[in-house]
Amino acid sequence: MPAKHDFHELDLDPRAREVLREIVMQHIESGDAISSRTLAKCGRFDLSPASLRNVMADLEDLGYLAQPHTSAGRVPTDRGYRFFINHLMKSRSLSAREREVIDDQVSHAHEIDEVLHLASNLLWKLSDQVGVVFMPTLLQFAIRSMDFVLVAENKIMCILVGVNGVVVNKIVETRFRFTRDELEKISRFSTAEFSGCTLDLVRRRLVRMTEQERAQHDEMLQKTISLGIEAVNAPIDHDLYVEGAESILNKPEFADAALLRKTFLALQEKERLVEILESCLQAEGLQILVGSESDFTGDHNFSIVARRYGSQSTPNGMVAIIGPMRMEYARMAPLVDYLGRALSRKIEEQEQPR
Repeated sequence: MPAKHDFHELDLDPRAREVLREIVMQHIESGDAISSRTLAKCGRFDLSPASLRNVMADLEDLGYLAQPHTSAGRVPTDRGYRFFINHLMKSRSLSAREREVIDDQVSHAHEIDEVLHLASNLLWKLSDQVGVVFMPTLLQFAIRSMDFVLVAENKIMCILVGVNGVVVNKIVETRFRFTRDELEKISRFSTAEFSGCTLDLVRRRLVRMTEQERAQHDEMLQKTISLGIEAVNAPIDHDLYVEGAESILNKPEFADAALLRKTFLALQEKERLVEILESCLQAEGLQILVGSESDFTGDHNFSIVARRYGSQSTPNGMVAIIGPMRMEYARMAPLVDYLGRALSRKIEEQEQPR
């Protein structure tokens, strides 16, 4: 579970807060270490460079700033970013165009892989950071219908339509041979028998059916049960979409070739990405992890802005942006939040009785 830190509002006096806020904002914009002379020139402080240096030194002693080199200015630390996010940041509103793009594209997505790909692509394109969308499991996916279509001699496509209108296609390899007429009968039986059930419940009911005496003698029922169990247990090819890894190429934090390679490899560590996003599933609302607040972000100097989406009857997933700690949190936060809410609204609307 990510280790989150909070710092009391009284840690810093108003002057120190304003200096920290300005340093964070200027560093996010430029990527440079910020000097007292730079702060003095911005015109927001009625203080001399010497007085500003004293405030900056105090912030460094408290762990909010760090000095990369002896002669350099200061940059925010993990703790500095956390205080900024919790107490100093003023989130920007999304533009009407950004909201329109998200609403329009989400409204036209139906199949689950289309939804995941679309959302991750939107996050990447709108943020210029890495977009990630995660759905942990389909076992709680409630179905409206099950259809089986022959695609090869021993391969059958199972088409699951959820009560929310989302479509999941799964390819099943089976030891039985089926005719098209048999598959149509199995489709009608499965839809009538299991409509409204979650995949987990379908699986348990099919297993119980194997124990019935009728199943020992009815070959068609045996084939139906076998195909159903294989369909429910068949893995989904994609439950994690990562888009826009190339966006890190223009980030000065990753200019070093060795560091860039390490960062690209980190974004391919599917198990670690899944682990960090699963750990965020239990929390409501927007979550921001900065640097050392989790093992994954700490190892790679990342930050993650994430939000859960879903409804009561549909499995929750996560939408997230991954980028350097020096990211524009004031814009990333409302972007992730709005997309998460848009996906949730779509799911809830399509779950309404028709």
